[in-house]
Amino acid sequence: MNADPYELDFTHAFDGPAGSPPSLGATSPRQQKEVLEKTAEFQESGYCINIVRRALRLAPIAPAGKYSILCIDDDDSVLEILRRTLTRGGYDVRTASDRQTILAELQKQPHPDLILLDVGLPGFSGFDLLLKLRQHPAFGAIPVIMLTGHVSPEDVLHGMTNGADGYVSKPFRFAALTDTIKTVLRIP
Repeated sequence: MNADPYELDFTHAFDGPAGSPPSLGATSPRQQKEVLEKTAEFQESGYCINIVRRALRLAPIAPAGKYSILCIDDDDSVLEILRRTLTRGGYDVRTASDRQTILAELQKQPHPDLILLDVGLPGFSGFDLLLKLRQHPAFGAIPVIMLTGHVSPEDVLHGMTNGADGYVSKPFRFAALTDTIKTVLRIP
């Protein structure tokens, strides 16, 4: 093993079956109520689940004046749409769709300012990756927005209680996604 304390070692997080979400009892009653209300609203109206909170800590904006976003999704067409649209919105966008690419992108400097993360990834769960990111000294403070079709109350609770800064359901509206990104990054 390398002596570098910031060396990526997510190997065990990517192997084996996806982690299971906690029960609703694993969170506060206020969190349970909020998720259940948002999920009911989504099911009744067809609108996106869009839960967001401001990131506690942010890295200073890059010298180029653009925030960097790493989009992680197993669907290449979704990644291409995100890349094009977010690039037009003034962000520096990187994408990854599999374990090797994710690890390579996370090792690149500078680290991303924000990660958009799908839950259903090939051979592992985005929830597991989120937890590993939160436990890692170099990536623990990077804001993460879950962008996924996994929208059960348990899924949303799992993401938010394990450190996601936002949760946006697929299919999503770009206006809702960009508003979520701006809120998390504290962009006026």
